[in-house]
Amino acid sequence: MKYYILLLLLFSQLSFADCQQESDRCAAVGNWNFSLSIGAGVVTNPLHGGDNIPLIIIPSISYYGEKIFFENNTLGYTFIDTDHISISAIGQLNHENSYFSRWHPQNIFIESSTSNSVGVANPDVSDGNNIGETDKNTEVNIHDVSDRDWAIDAGIQLNWFIDQTTDAQLKIFHDINNVYNGFHGQLELSRILSIKALPSTLMSFSLGANINSKNLVDYYYGISTKRDPKLNKNYQGKQSTNPYLRFVLKYQVSKNWRVRFHVKRIFLASGTANSPLIKDKHMSTIFAGVAYDF
Repeated sequence: MKYYILLLLLFSQLSFADCQQESDRCAAVGNWNFSLSIGAGVVTNPLHGGDNIPLIIIPSISYYGEKIFFENNTLGYTFIDTDHISISAIGQLNHENSYFSRWHPQNIFIESSTSNSVGVANPDVSDGNNIGETDKNTEVNIHDVSDRDWAIDAGIQLNWFIDQTTDAQLKIFHDINNVYNGFHGQLELSRILSIKALPSTLMSFSLGANINSKNLVDYYYGISTKRDPKLNKNYQGKQSTNPYLRFVLKYQVSKNWRVRFHVKRIFLASGTANSPLIKDKHMSTIFAGVAYDF
């Protein structure tokens, strides 16, 4: 595999579409890549009692071989690679637990993967103290619920290289350590634009959606008297789709130094906002700073 597409555009390097330098869109084979971003930003936490994640120092580690690749929290193997299509088997830690655990890798490397997603909750449960549309003010703090375990996801990633600047990506995962026993996926369309008046500046725009199965949503955001007996409440999750937008601006100062600005917004469905664990209808990632590539 001469070059491997990267759509995790948060703290990896952007580049020109002709792949004349290592970048999010292409990377030389056989090299370990290390970078460190320093600046100011935040990842918001949508849960009651959950702390926002400050972005000050962000590391990034990656490796791309002929078939095997590693990007912070993702390990993969590409078994089909053509000029327009790439299909890979990938594995990673599920991102949902990052809202409950401060030291989840997602909160250290801050990958965009955008798999940050929260599911829609279902108010229709048959027993216990139902939380429904008439009880929107009910709040449940994450410190009052049982621990959510870390899940290991494995799945398939499909990349379609539409042209030199535009690509689409599809990911489908299932947990392999029987934590939530469900599926989740991601669909994304991205485009990179160069600025002729500013030859060292690039912009990236992404539009996508995170899709979570009922079992995943129910495990992380549902509440039951069996799992959370002191709450005496029941709240069952269901399948959800949450769209997102992302914009990245990058200016290459020198071979090793670059300035970047990143903003991402995930929009949560109305059912999610009514969940007793959820306090916000959206989640945001904002960062501005400089990065050094070792």
